[in-house]
Amino acid sequence: LAKTVTALDHVSGGRATLGIGAGWFELEHDALGFEFGTFTDRFEKLEEALQIIVGMLRGERPTVSGDHYSVTDALNSPAPLSSIPVMIGGNGERKTLRLVARYADESNLMGMGGDVDVARKLAVLAQHCEHEGRDPSEIAVTMLVGCVVAPSAAELDSDLRAMAAAKGWGDGVIDMVKQILICGDADTVGERLADIAASGVTGLVCNLPVNGHVPGRVSLMAEVADRALTAAGR
Repeated sequence: LAKTVTALDHVSGGRATLGIGAGWFELEHDALGFEFGTFTDRFEKLEEALQIIVGMLRGERPTVSGDHYSVTDALNSPAPLSSIPVMIGGNGERKTLRLVARYADESNLMGMGGDVDVARKLAVLAQHCEHEGRDPSEIAVTMLVGCVVAPSAAELDSDLRAMAAAKGWGDGVIDMVKQILICGDADTVGERLADIAASGVTGLVCNLPVNGHVPGRVSLMAEVADRALTAAGR
């Protein structure tokens, strides 16, 4: 993985970011032939992987003898063009944020509808940073949000119904999507994202699970998110 993201850094001209987490979707693990394991197993694997990957990305030659992964003087050559940021995703206060404080450049909170107590997460992260002897200001804090944005209410409804038809959803599922995700026109979604940005996050990772494939929706999402972050002074 360290060498793969380094290759991406080269072909992208130094724009790569490594996003990593413990994993949560058992069906995906089964489909791809990976053992899902227990919650504890996955976090043990994540920390061992971080010990190896972060060292390799930072120009070190790590030697790790773990329960899950082992390497000896692991060399990453050619080196990355840039200092590749390591982003750890998740909200867990005891394990995930501790790993962020120890290894990461960015904490990506999971808040598909934006319903995360950001102030509390920042306080917990600061405590872990203090324990690790690290300045919390070194770590960017972003949030993953799920959005369905369209130029108008009519187009939003059309996007939702098109996805429902493709998936075999009923109206009840459409209503559930509207409750779980941030849905609306540019102004409605933008206001919600500005509120999230103002809560203390420094950036947004926007997922468009319903209509990201529709021409123009990704560029609209980028415009909306950019305005929201600017409005929040980010």
